[in-house]
Amino acid sequence: MRIAHFSDIHITADSSAIPWRAMLSKRIVGWLNLQLLGRKGDFREAASITSALVADLRELQADHILFTGDLSGLALDSEFEEAHRLLEPLLGSGRITGLPGNHDLYVPAAARAGTYDRLFGAWEKSDLADPPPIVRLLGDDVALIALRDSRPNAFHDSSGLVGADQLGRLEKTLSDPALEGRRRLLALHYGPRRCSGEPDRRLHGLRDAEALLSIAHEGGIELVLHGHLHNRFVLPAGDGTPITIANPGSATHSRYERAYHIIETGAEGIELSARRYDPDAGAFAAWEDAPGSGALPPPA
Repeated sequence: MRIAHFSDIHITADSSAIPWRAMLSKRIVGWLNLQLLGRKGDFREAASITSALVADLRELQADHILFTGDLSGLALDSEFEEAHRLLEPLLGSGRITGLPGNHDLYVPAAARAGTYDRLFGAWEKSDLADPPPIVRLLGDDVALIALRDSRPNAFHDSSGLVGADQLGRLEKTLSDPALEGRRRLLALHYGPRRCSGEPDRRLHGLRDAEALLSIAHEGGIELVLHGHLHNRFVLPAGDGTPITIANPGSATHSRYERAYHIIETGAEGIELSARRYDPDAGAFAAWEDAPGSGALPPPA
């Protein structure tokens, strides 16, 4: 089974064209980041790189595609519509699972408007009843389990939370007979660890990371896949985490690797490789010596 995993494309509206009424919210913080802290330049090529990414994914013909959040910059309808236009060649295949990130639920008004759910709700399809969590039974031997851990937050807060109810559902799902004998992969937006192996800071990371890792480890999860942090890394089991954690980073952020991961499962275990954007070619290509690539260690 071959799964392609990308994240954090951040299709971002022109800051000069954002309606002033939309700024009467936390979006003013995002606007200041765009104008004063360089974020506008960081994602200036997001649309063209996403187009190159879609072309590469179509050529790769993975068995399944995973997206772990942050389609948008400020959760504006125009951003979601542009992201949908760019990703449309992938969305109709039924072979893609996606989750919202914190920027997709940036303000309560965006969550109430439901534009994200209207345009992208189909990629949260589950093969088991009553999600969350979302469960995709891939082939005969893989279960991909995905959690919604993003929510609208206060001005100063960009943290995530799985929540007690969803954690309970996850624990129940991991004991479901439908998962028996399958390799289990867990996807969410927020990472339970940074690249150093340390937890993220409280106002930026996953609030219930320890509870999540404990339930995932007890339930036989072999690999945690996430986004949110724009620097790509693979944190092997044993280096501050009982389960290997893999983050492809942002596929479009100009100050990072602009990469995505390929996860291949087989009888021998799980292997990871990466592809990254080549600005000279305007296309993605194999990243042969990507740190952390190769066979992944089993859970500790």
